Amino acid sequence: MAIEDIFRALEEQADGEVNEILRIAQVQADAILKEASDEAERITRARVEAAEEAVRAKSAKAVNAARLQARRDLAAVRDEAVDHVFADAAEKLGALRGTKKYEEIFTALVAEAVKGVQGDCTLHVASADGDLAKKTVADLDVPCAIAPDLETIGGVVVSYDEGRVVRRNTFDSRLVKVRGLAQAKVAEVLTS
Repeated sequence: MAIEDIFRALEEQADGEVNEILRIAQVQADAILKEASDEAERITRARVEAAEEAVRAKSAKAVNAARLQARRDLAAVRDEAVDHVFADAAEKLGALRGTKKYEEIFTALVAEAVKGVQGDCTLHVASADGDLAKKTVADLDVPCAIAPDLETIGGVVVSYDEGRVVRRNTFDSRLVKVRGLAQAKVAEVLTS
C-alpha cells in the first residue's frame, strides 16, 4: 500500500468521523436553538402582559443573546469534536510505531523528505526510530547523518544547507495541516 493510499485512507476515515461529528453538532445546535427560541417566547409572553414596547426590546435582546450563546456553544462543540477526532488519529498513528506498516511509511517519508537534497543533510528522528532511520538511510543510500532528537509520533525532519533548509515530514505536521483544513470545512458546514 503506497503512502498516498494510507493517507487517503486516513483522510477518508477522518472525513467519516468529521461527518458524524457534524451530524451530532447539528443535532445539538438545533436543540440549543430550540431552547433559545422557547426562552425568547416565554420572555415575550410575560412582557407583553406588562408593557408591549418593553417586551419587544427585551425579547430582541434575549433572542440576540441566545443566538450568540448558541453560536458560542456550537463553536465549543465543534472544537471539542475536532480535538477528539485528531487526538484519536494521533493516537492511532503513534500506535503504528514498531510495526511493519510503520517501517514502510517511515521509509516512504524519508524518501520523500530527502528527494532532491544535495550535499550534507541531517535526518532528525525520534529516539525510538534511531535504528530504523539507520537502516532506511542505508537501504536508500542517502548520505544523511542521523540525529535522534525529534519529539514526534512518527516521521522525520530533514535539514540541509547548513540547517537553513528544513523539511518536515512527520505525522504531527501532516495532522496540523489536515486539521486546519478540517476545522475550516466544519465551520463552513455549520455556519451555512
